[in-house]
Amino acid sequence: MKTTIRLLRSLLVSAVMFISHVAVVQATEDEDAGEMKKARLMAKPWLMRSLEIGGVNLFFSPASLIAVLLLLVQIIYSFVATSQWCEASHILVKDTSPKTKKAMDGMVKDIGSNYRKFGDLAAKYSQCPSKVNNGDLGRFPQGAMAPPFDKLCFDKNSKEGTTLGPIQTQFGYHLIYIRKRKL
Repeated sequence: MKTTIRLLRSLLVSAVMFISHVAVVQATEDEDAGEMKKARLMAKPWLMRSLEIGGVNLFFSPASLIAVLLLLVQIIYSFVATSQWCEASHILVKDTSPKTKKAMDGMVKDIGSNYRKFGDLAAKYSQCPSKVNNGDLGRFPQGAMAPPFDKLCFDKNSKEGTTLGPIQTQFGYHLIYIRKRKL
């Protein structure tokens, strides 16, 4: 979400810069030709260049080229960074005693691949705020969760549509149900 907001903000800034630049170019072309045009060309900084495309002169500077390149890198990064994602739900129990682990092992066998049952148990037993949504964590990229949780979610050997765990993190024991993912 933050990447999308940064991308939109960058696009908006670039659009404003481009529109203001085009307005300045059009205003200067409307002025008297001849001596004034020569004087402007002489006063233009050496680092301004122009590129003619389809009869239209586009002026650019090294700073504007750097800004465009940075924008392109950010766009490419936003697609590459979100190439791996997972949609999952979980049940969190903060108690890390052996008794809790044994009870969660029993829950795994009881739930199996029944997502509705998983959601009901998450709403009843989970100690995470996501329990109001039946444990739904939504879609998250790789690296967004605690390392053991993340490793299990993005392991190609972890089956989708089944209950996985229990897995221990610094928050407690988790049961995880992976609905969808892109690896």
